[in-house]
Amino acid sequence: MEIVFGDLSLGVKKGGASYIFAYNLGGIESLEKEGNEYLYRVPSLAFWRATTDNDRGNGFSKRSALWMGADAFSDVEGYEVEIDGTEVPSASLIAPGNNELISSPLRKADSVSIVFHFRTCTAPSASVSVRYSLEEDKDGVKVDYSYKGVPGLPELPVCGLRFILPFKTESFEWDGLSGETYPDRLYGAVRGHYRTEGLPLCPYAMVQEYGMHMHTSELGIKCMNKELCIKAESDDGFSFSLLPASPMALENAYHNIDLPPQRYSYLTIAAAVRGVGGIDSWGSDVGKDAHIDSSGSYSVSFRII
Repeated sequence: MEIVFGDLSLGVKKGGASYIFAYNLGGIESLEKEGNEYLYRVPSLAFWRATTDNDRGNGFSKRSALWMGADAFSDVEGYEVEIDGTEVPSASLIAPGNNELISSPLRKADSVSIVFHFRTCTAPSASVSVRYSLEEDKDGVKVDYSYKGVPGLPELPVCGLRFILPFKTESFEWDGLSGETYPDRLYGAVRGHYRTEGLPLCPYAMVQEYGMHMHTSELGIKCMNKELCIKAESDDGFSFSLLPASPMALENAYHNIDLPPQRYSYLTIAAAVRGVGGIDSWGSDVGKDAHIDSSGSYSVSFRII
């Protein structure tokens, strides 16, 4: 692998693909392979989902409203870079210290990892770390997301990472459970291989949260002969939604016609997902086993290829 030490970024070239990680923004801001760009902006910490009818009925969104702000804004506390097992001091990675790395033997490496540390914009604040790892003999980039909560915060709507893909998805297919699944909507789902053409619009009369798929082992996203593949790094798999609009756009729309024109694809990889309820009415809270306790710890690992 070839390592490029930028003034505010770390670049990696490997196997026909290139990656750029932004120190100040806290994540991967570019993934390019075979002349195609697959990411648009650094992924954001995902803490909000569009309000469901059941959330409105039991007041969940009002109780947990601070997570909407945490979803929109995050605070990068710091980062650590390790190349071939050697930690590189932060002062050596940014200008003018990075000038000394121009002829460094670290520019050719077999492994590199960069971990970003965040504090949520809440009071009190929880901590999140996201590690990106690349190895010469393994495909793509591995992503390890970890959330560590604190007492005193309201329950979470969702917990994970959200990527903006700079294209309209033509189709996607996954290995996992059939249909739309949530912690309280798993009964009857069948494990298999499934495919969806395009990005589905909200199937409900009023726009709200939809489209989650749990216990997924592999996801393939296609557009104009491009393909981005996400593979689980654990037996439990990962949860994902791939939608034509952001949670904020869904939140502000009454009907599908109110949504903005489709330009991007919004991919959320979740470590924890709240249930949708509706057990006895569209006003009662979801079952206790489908809540996300904000004082807990949640993690997910996957590989982007």
